[in-house]
Amino acid sequence: MIIEQSSRMMRKSFESTVYRFRKIPEVDVDGEFGIYVHVPFCLSRCSFCPFYKELYDEDQKDRYVSAILQEIEEADVKGRAKWVYFGGGTPNLLSTDELRWIVDAIQKKVDVDQIGIELLPARITESYLRGLREIGFTKVSIGVESLSEPLMLGTGRRITKQEQIGTHIATARALGFWVNVDLMVGLPDQSPHTFLSDVRATAEMQPSQVTTYPFMVVRGMESTPGVPPDRQFALIEEAYDTLREHGYARKSIWTFAQGDDVYDSSRDELIEDYVGFGPAAFSTYGGWKIVNPELEVYLRAVSTGEKAGFVAPKQPSADHWRTFARRIYDLRGDHFADLPVPIRGFAALLNWTGYIRNGTLSEKGILFSHAISKTVVESLPFPVQNPACVENYEEYVEYRSS
Repeated sequence: MIIEQSSRMMRKSFESTVYRFRKIPEVDVDGEFGIYVHVPFCLSRCSFCPFYKELYDEDQKDRYVSAILQEIEEADVKGRAKWVYFGGGTPNLLSTDELRWIVDAIQKKVDVDQIGIELLPARITESYLRGLREIGFTKVSIGVESLSEPLMLGTGRRITKQEQIGTHIATARALGFWVNVDLMVGLPDQSPHTFLSDVRATAEMQPSQVTTYPFMVVRGMESTPGVPPDRQFALIEEAYDTLREHGYARKSIWTFAQGDDVYDSSRDELIEDYVGFGPAAFSTYGGWKIVNPELEVYLRAVSTGEKAGFVAPKQPSADHWRTFARRIYDLRGDHFADLPVPIRGFAALLNWTGYIRNGTLSEKGILFSHAISKTVVESLPFPVQNPACVENYEEYVEYRSS
């Protein structure tokens, strides 16, 4: 009952964000923050992916690179970027030269600590990894999802053989990268045995980190998960037993690593302001939440200097729940004193009912963390895919078609 009520409360908090298509407020950040770069291009549309993407077109890609360099150049950012993440889409559809241009443009503006990039396994080569290292990338996240070739073929993904993935991991680690591998549980037609076999095989390849995501169901997706959420969560706990045997420690509800570092863009985007560049990229800074428009509208907006997008004022209550969700995601059951009274009272209830014990989440508290983390991701309003969260969507349609 507490889990169900908490999920409804969290969902209501995030879904209350209403965007308006309008001129984007000027980027003005200083100090410490993050930078997200969205590369929207893909070779196919994977059925499990909820994020904005466009099928690869070389002309569009060239226009995109020019636009994002202009967008970065015109942004008033300064200070220190604690993290830079290239996500997608498929970022390694860009050449290393194109990535270098974007990184150089960012580094002309800010000091950068860590640079990470998501990689499609089928597009990885040793020379590409070497090129990334020369540019200054420090972390790579390989989107394996499953080692089962028949399963991945059914999702529309280009497959990569297991032995090739092992080679990519070994090469990247030898080059000095922190290497994350993403696995997903609950894919359509995926059996529990297949998922657990994937976990064991991946652990034996010894990446720096393994992230095990439950299957997400967001608006606009038509896929049905292979197993229900409660079973997905139980399987992640079984996966942890295997990962622990291979030297991995739990860093958050879905992240398991060897050593102290992590690659976790979902976590970082929960905790601090960041600036997003590229079509459909999210930003949160000042008093605003901002989402860039889809590719063609984005290209026009940058070229004309109009900088129109989806804008919503930050709601303090949603930010407070975001902070709470991040701490629960990290399996922490303490340090809620800085949050409003209702959230502190809710945390006290979790203590009283045994979800939190001695400042950490209990066994049923971990189930609570799974449910809350999944709810947060599935409840975030994606204006490009979800017109219902844009109060003047008709104006956007008119602008798009003009």
